[in-house]
Amino acid sequence: MKTIRTLFLFAIMFFAMHVFTQQALAEYASSATQGLKIRIDAILDVLKAPEFQGDEKKEIRRQKIRDIVLNGFDFGRMAQSTLGKHWRGRTPEEKQAFTVRFQRLIETAYISKLESYTNEKVVYLDEQLKRKEDREYAKVQTQIINTDGTEIPIAYMMHRQGTDPWLVFDINIEGVSMVNNYRSQFGEFLVQKPFSELLKDIDAKNSSE
Repeated sequence: MKTIRTLFLFAIMFFAMHVFTQQALAEYASSATQGLKIRIDAILDVLKAPEFQGDEKKEIRRQKIRDIVLNGFDFGRMAQSTLGKHWRGRTPEEKQAFTVRFQRLIETAYISKLESYTNEKVVYLDEQLKRKEDREYAKVQTQIINTDGTEIPIAYMMHRQGTDPWLVFDINIEGVSMVNNYRSQFGEFLVQKPFSELLKDIDAKNSSE
């Protein structure tokens, strides 16, 4: 039950990150928390909007979710982090092939679960900032309050360079890092099989949805 709940929470919080006006506001947000909240509000609006409800609107609804994902997450960094040491030695073509598949994997694995959103409340608790050279890093601590009152801590790891938009590069739910979780899975796979087989395995997962 906890595994199902964790997947559901990953879905909500990973994709809850659009209309054009909201996206523009997020890009110019002064703080990581502000940018995150704008995106979360945008995706919740999509999920609640009557014009996007029902199976017949499934593809339109999901495309809007994909738009939010593309603009709110640093998939390049996430893909590199999930491969860890196995990223080194890969050709540019292999890196691109993996990044595209990894992005799709996230969509395939969680998007259907996100659509079962049932009015959970998101609370923004704290933001911790640090700077390294020309880049800012933020840890935004949030909490999901379920309809039964259960409180789930979720932390977003974000970064930006200069005046660029804040981007998410990891999510930590109840002490579980999404990036570390995938790194462990991919690492175990690559100990036994070649990189080409990992791409095929991800393709199979992506096509199963």
